Amino acid sequence: MGPSDKKKIQHLLKVQRFQKHQILMYQKVMEGIRQDLEFKNLLKLIIRSVCQGLGFKRAGIFLVEPDGKSVRLALGIDKRGRYEKDRDRIPIINRRGCGNFSDIIYGYKKYFFSNDIPHRIPKKNNFRVPVVNNALVPLQFGREKAIGALAVDNLGENRPITMSDVQALMTFATEAGLAIESFRSHERMISLSFTDPMTGLYNRRFFDKALAQEIGRCQRYGRFFSLLLVDIDHFKKVNDTYGHDAGDEILKQISKILQINLRSMDVVCRIGGEEFAIILPETPHQNLVVVVNRLLKEVRQAEPLVPTMAYEKERVTISIGVASYNGGAVSPAELYKLADKSLYQAKKTGRNRSGPYYASSKTLQQAFLK
Repeated sequence: MGPSDKKKIQHLLKVQRFQKHQILMYQKVMEGIRQDLEFKNLLKLIIRSVCQGLGFKRAGIFLVEPDGKSVRLALGIDKRGRYEKDRDRIPIINRRGCGNFSDIIYGYKKYFFSNDIPHRIPKKNNFRVPVVNNALVPLQFGREKAIGALAVDNLGENRPITMSDVQALMTFATEAGLAIESFRSHERMISLSFTDPMTGLYNRRFFDKALAQEIGRCQRYGRFFSLLLVDIDHFKKVNDTYGHDAGDEILKQISKILQINLRSMDVVCRIGGEEFAIILPETPHQNLVVVVNRLLKEVRQAEPLVPTMAYEKERVTISIGVASYNGGAVSPAELYKLADKSLYQAKKTGRNRSGPYYASSKTLQQAFLK
């Protein structure tokens, strides 16, 4: 067997290894989509496939930001072999010659690769500068603009990147781009199915799922949380008097007030026409008075929510029902019923207030009601 035959066999083995990792990646991606694989884990899977399947030392996935004006490292491997991401953005400009990322994303270049030859690199303090053989190819699907770029290198290794490596990388990047976009499309569909289109808040479907998960978490780890039900007072009268456009505007502004005055970890949902539900993780009963009073105050002090409401008596208020999970085998329906009972009492006693505090623990519930 001659040298040329050995090269052919090595090339075939390399292609076979690459195809094996490509198929494995897709099997895992499709399985992950069915099992709610996190996006971060999808990116890790792609990076591992690039490094193990194609033999590169490191890899990084750069994705175009929503504004389309920059890219950012979504996930990569640092010099110590650890996963990393970067908050800094790299600007991209739709003009030839504005940098490798710009040229790759906008299609002025099909690829870029460079090999730093060891003997051409100057020494510093008797140590040779680490060799960096790198390449950059687009992440895209179909003929549309690239959604990002895949970068690889052989940091510290005297192994040049060949044109054959680049071609294999480009094929892989096309498939990886399709996988990323498929995953993100799936996530967008899931998000739409869980989002109220008018307010942008989570909807009833999401709330039911989140409430069950939060109760399960607290039961498992001995933690606590609280549930608020918020109802806009006399909302039907507003719709009848000023029209549904005014009612829609009120819903949007109340939603914004709730979001601004709650933590990012709190879950705010619109679960009915004028009714909202708020899950407050890690919020004990003794902290609820502060939260509830702040929400009531912010809504009371808001400017008239639609221009036609020119008088004080026309300002919108809310009523709030309150319940806390403090242990026990309570179900989501039972806790919701407690909060709904509290909301009913708030409306029955005059609205624009919170109802009595109920809790999953009967002892604590009795303390609330004294």
